[in-house]
Parts: sequence; C-alpha cells; structure tokens
Amino acid sequence: MFASFLDVVDEWLQPEADYVIRILASLVLGGLIGFERELRDKPAGLRTIILICVGACIFTILSEVVGGPDWNSTRIAAQVVTGIGFLGAGAILRDRAAVLGLTTAATIWAVAAIGMATGFGELALAVFGTVVILVALFVLEVIEHWIGERRDLQEYDIVAPNAEDTVHQITAMFAEAKLKTRKRICYQDGESLAFHIVAMGGKANHERLRIKLARSEAYTLRRS
Repeated sequence: MFASFLDVVDEWLQPEADYVIRILASLVLGGLIGFERELRDKPAGLRTIILICVGACIFTILSEVVGGPDWNSTRIAAQVVTGIGFLGAGAILRDRAAVLGLTTAATIWAVAAIGMATGFGELALAVFGTVVILVALFVLEVIEHWIGERRDLQEYDIVAPNAEDTVHQITAMFAEAKLKTRKRICYQDGESLAFHIVAMGGKANHERLRIKLARSEAYTLRRS
C-alpha cells in the first residue's frame, strides 16, 4: 500500500518537476537577455524581460495542462503573441523625425518566443535562440556603431565670396574630404553667397573639414 502511494506521488511530481525546470530555464534565459538590456539602461530592463519570458512560458505550459491532449495548444500561444504585440507597441516612441524603441520592442517580441520555447519543453531551441539574440544585441551593435561612424550626417552653414567658381570650390572641398553631399542650398547673403549643406561621411572626415573651414580666410563656418 505504501509502495502504491509512492507511485502516485511520483506520478504527480513528475510533470510538476518538468514544469519547474521549464520555468526556471525561462528565468535564466530571460535574465541573460534582461541583464544586457539593464547594462545599457533600456526601458525594458532585467525585471521586465524576465517577467515577459517567464509569463510566456507559464501561459504556454497552461495551454498543455488546461487543454489536455485533445486541445490545440497553439491557441493560447497565439494569444501570447498578440499580447506581446501590445507591449512592443507601447515601447515604440516617435520623436519628431526619429523613431525610438524599435530594438526594445523587437527584444520583447523575441524574448516571448524564448519563453514559449521553454514552455513547450524545447530547451535546446530556447538556449540557441538566446545565444543568437545576445549576439545580435552585443556584437551587431558594435558593427552597427562602426557603420554609423562612417555614415554620420552633419549640416554645414558656410558663407563664401560671391565668385563664379565658388560653387565649384565648395563642391570640390567636400569631395576631397570624402563627404557625400545629400542636400545643398545656395542663396545670396548681402554681397556674399551662403550655403546650407547636408553631408554624410565619417566623423573624422567631418572634423577635418570643419577645422579646414575654421582656418580658412575665404570661408566663414556658421554654427549649425
């Protein structure tokens, strides 16, 4: 009789232990991603990312527990994705011409996928997915910053003598600095010509051109 009781207890604990492992795995994996977000002082930090990952995991487990073998577990999972969409939308802000929070929203969406993977018991998939997300957040940011350094967009307001070759000289100056002109406006400013130029290139190239303009006696560089 005692042996049968132990069998019943073991049968009851077996699925519970599996669920605990899944939830703890979502806690750890979500914590790794949340730690990176916390280091960068992002709005969705350590606690938020952990809660999203663990919550998605628990909802996925509930789809199995409550639904039973005949229930389509993807129904609750689909609702989790919908709910995460609202969270992600709330993280996106628009500041004039810039859109902020897209990476945070994408991270929330990806972390929910990690939580759902652990909830379904696909721990290997969840671990690999976490590694890929961390690579995207850490390594690719360095590459993105490196590219951004070479695609820096700056504005110039230059006053130059009103001469026939002034436009050609200004154009040649930017070309020599290896800066691509994206916008150029030229207008009469008293007896001089005024230029408003938007150029793109490396920050070091911008700095060298600004120094050259500041030292020039022919051109006056106004503060943009």
